[in-house]
Amino acid sequence: MTTLPHAYFNPPRRLPFVLPTPPEGKKLISLAINESPYGCSRKAWTAAEARFGDPNRYPDPSSADLRRAIARQFALDPERIVCGNGSEELLDVVARMFVRAGDQIIMSQSGFFQFAVIAARLGAELLRAPEQDDITDVDALLALVSEKTKLVFLAVPNNPTGTLLPVDDVIRLHEKLPPHVVLVLDLAYGEYMEKSDLARLMRHGGAQSNIVITRTFSKAYGLAALRVGWALAPDWMTPGLNLIRGVGNINAIAQAAAAAAVQDQVFVDRVVAETAAERAFMARHYGRLGLRFVPGFGNFLLTRFPDDETKSAGKFIDFAMREAGLWLRPVGEPGFANWSRMGLGNRAENELLVRLLEEFLK
Repeated sequence: MTTLPHAYFNPPRRLPFVLPTPPEGKKLISLAINESPYGCSRKAWTAAEARFGDPNRYPDPSSADLRRAIARQFALDPERIVCGNGSEELLDVVARMFVRAGDQIIMSQSGFFQFAVIAARLGAELLRAPEQDDITDVDALLALVSEKTKLVFLAVPNNPTGTLLPVDDVIRLHEKLPPHVVLVLDLAYGEYMEKSDLARLMRHGGAQSNIVITRTFSKAYGLAALRVGWALAPDWMTPGLNLIRGVGNINAIAQAAAAAAVQDQVFVDRVVAETAAERAFMARHYGRLGLRFVPGFGNFLLTRFPDDETKSAGKFIDFAMREAGLWLRPVGEPGFANWSRMGLGNRAENELLVRLLEEFLK
């Protein structure tokens, strides 16, 4: 009888969330899962509508039009682009290509929880490196590397903290990794970085033989419902990644919408600017209310609630749903028991959140 690796029986203590039902008479307002409150580009909407007129035809399994659109926008080779059902599928595909039971995966202490889920699926040994002031510590990551290490996962900016590891440190991490280790850069929130920093990361990653960069249309592009992601991988990797990923993994409507969305960078720039303004707005109010928060670079702010049990994060999450149908979630990562990663909504949604916080905390 085959015995499964021990890791299969000890997955991260995190269950998929369930979309809540708001109280009667209230509309659900979601600030729980880092969605954009600004919708999507009109160009994406129009392209999706047009493709929906032919629903009896299968999608292109190679996502050729989408890959060409991404390549044109960012001056990349379309043959090095692999598309997925959200970037989460691609993170999983990369891991399945390189990791076997007993191998090691390394991540930062409070890195994206999906990294830990992937390690559990594969029966890999997961190592978490301690951080400095909620920011990834490159030297701590490197200290964990061994001959058994196959992948290092790194999110820039990070989720759930929102912190940003400087590009120089990312490059230093890569340069000190042995060649048998693949560095996976998850840039799901890359659009919220300085454009020059994002471009530099893309250039560096694109020139290496052991870096995979993952991107998504779910955040700044506002296409979370369609689940589209893409990866830039070295030439030698792409045949294997395409073999492992799902055939027809992106539906035709999503492909059409994403191909149009990537060409509308004016829309993306507006979303990023609006998000930055709302991040500053909420940071001012968190400070005024005496709430500790991690200064972040994404479309959310990780916020700590008072130690008073009656004013805990869990109590406020229940209060916000009961009073206004506002959906928030606790943070499940180690060390953040009394925190909530609160998404940045539009101004009206953020003003509602502030009013609820004022009432709750007083």
